[in-house]
Amino acid sequence: MSKSKLKKELAGMTQGQVSDLMVQLYEASKEAKAWLDFYLNPDIDALSEKYRKQIYLKCYGRSGKVRRPKMRDCNQLIKTFGLIVQDPTPVSELMLYFMEEVTRVASVKGRYSESYIRTLTGQFRKTMEYLESASLLEYYMPRVRKIIGIAEGVSRYLANEYEEVLDYLIG
Repeated sequence: MSKSKLKKELAGMTQGQVSDLMVQLYEASKEAKAWLDFYLNPDIDALSEKYRKQIYLKCYGRSGKVRRPKMRDCNQLIKTFGLIVQDPTPVSELMLYFMEEVTRVASVKGRYSESYIRTLTGQFRKTMEYLESASLLEYYMPRVRKIIGIAEGVSRYLANEYEEVLDYLIG
């Protein structure tokens, strides 16, 4: 359904029908519930902390033991957070936190396969492109350098890959 058709349908409903629809939407979709909760109580810091904890759990589990996180799950968390907040600064913060943690996990776990290194590099590229598109790359450059420093703990190869991504965007 197009947005214009949705608006037309909503305009034809009574206020009670729209209220019922909102309650049904709230109950039916986790993302809609999160968005409506944030809309009614817009506390970015609390929401950001909630998503940071979820990413932390993906990287360390409940026991705090380091484990290889599922990138898809973490990317979905970041995507959902971005849909709710729609401000590039807190989204950038969360993306950088994610990069710090997955790179730190790789450094603690030791060497990983070349495919995992490519995955980390792809995540780094995605994060840097987002920062660049939001005109925040220069602002977050000290934090980006910190991530590259953590990557050196994994391998010089990974740090070089991160540097190449950065050079491509800056150069």
